[in-house]
Amino acid sequence: MIHTQPIRPAAKQAPALSRLDQMADKLRELGATGGVDEQTLFENSDFTRAEIRELGPAASDLARARAVRQVA
Repeated sequence: MIHTQPIRPAAKQAPALSRLDQMADKLRELGATGGVDEQTLFENSDFTRAEIRELGPAASDLARARAVRQVA
């Protein structure tokens, strides 16, 4: 006799971060220890130089915005 098991619902996964979000997070991480330039980001991540040139300015702005805390 063939026995079947009930179908379990798939585990919910967190949405994947976009490359822009990933780069912004990496910039924040590396920026905590000092300035970050294209070479530093290239050596310490899996981003290509083309991605860094394309997404770098927007990722830098996003990283700055996320790093700012408002104290009331």
